[in-house]
Amino acid sequence: MSSHDGPTQLLRPSPENGPRKPRSSVAFGFGSPADDSGIGRLDLNDILIRHAQATFVMRVSGAAMREAGIDDGDLVLVDRAIAAAHHHVVIAIADEGFVCRRLVRRAHQMRLCAADPAVADIVVTDSAALQVWGVVTHAIKSLPI
Repeated sequence: MSSHDGPTQLLRPSPENGPRKPRSSVAFGFGSPADDSGIGRLDLNDILIRHAQATFVMRVSGAAMREAGIDDGDLVLVDRAIAAAHHHVVIAIADEGFVCRRLVRRAHQMRLCAADPAVADIVVTDSAALQVWGVVTHAIKSLPI
C-alpha cells in the first residue's frame, strides 16, 4: 500500500478491548448434517485479534507484497500495540502515504522491503524518521464465487 499504489481505506477499529486467545479450531471435514457434529459459531474477533482497541482493518492496494501472500484488494489486520521487529510485515508511513512492506534491520540500517524484487526498497536513512503505523498480523482474501 502506498500513495503510488492507490488509496488506502481504513475500515474501522474493533469495539472490544484486551488481549484475546483463540478458543476454537475448524477441521476441513464436516460431520453429517443430520448429526449434531459440534459445529458452533466462531467469533473472528476472538480468533484473529490480540489487542482489540489497537487493531484496525485496511484494504491493500497494489501487488508489492504478492510474494508474501498479500494481494491487491486483500484486507489486512493491523495491530498497533505490537512493537515492530526485524522481518515483520508492517504498515509504515513513507512519502506521506501508507506502505505495506517487510521491515528489515541490518547492522545500523533499516529498510522497508517489498516482496516483489522488481519494487525498490525504501531505505530508512534516519531511524527516528521511520514511522511504523502497525504490524500486519493477518491477511484476509476474497475468493471468487
